[in-house]
Amino acid sequence: MYDGQEFLRDNRWCLSRRALLTGAGAAGAAGLLSACGAGDTQAGGATATAGTVLARTSDVPVGGGTVVDGVLVVQPRAGTFAAYDATCPHQGVRVAAPRDGVITCPAHNSTFSASDGARLGGPATRGLTEIPVRMEGTNIIRA
Repeated sequence: MYDGQEFLRDNRWCLSRRALLTGAGAAGAAGLLSACGAGDTQAGGATATAGTVLARTSDVPVGGGTVVDGVLVVQPRAGTFAAYDATCPHQGVRVAAPRDGVITCPAHNSTFSASDGARLGGPATRGLTEIPVRMEGTNIIRA
């Protein structure tokens, strides 16, 4: 007579509770580790080409910035604009717009200066790559 339990004990494809939990734990760990790697969906270098309008001056707050096509445009001081590749040099994750003059990578907390892109701390070994920009009226354009 089939009682359900006998089938489970004899079925070679049925996993033990321990095997199931171990496999689930390994899959979860793999997912977490891959989130820390360069495969991040927001990763990638600057795609804006020379002549591309990156932002309007009014779109970039003083002390802050905005990311456009992989380029981080910042305004560290009123009327002063700079741009950097928004890719963290540590593992290629896209950095966040600056807060209080500090650009932070959300993956491993590398920090960079908004005024010159220099490395301030974290696992990154160098600063952000500067991207030349020029102003045309109220437009910030990749040079």
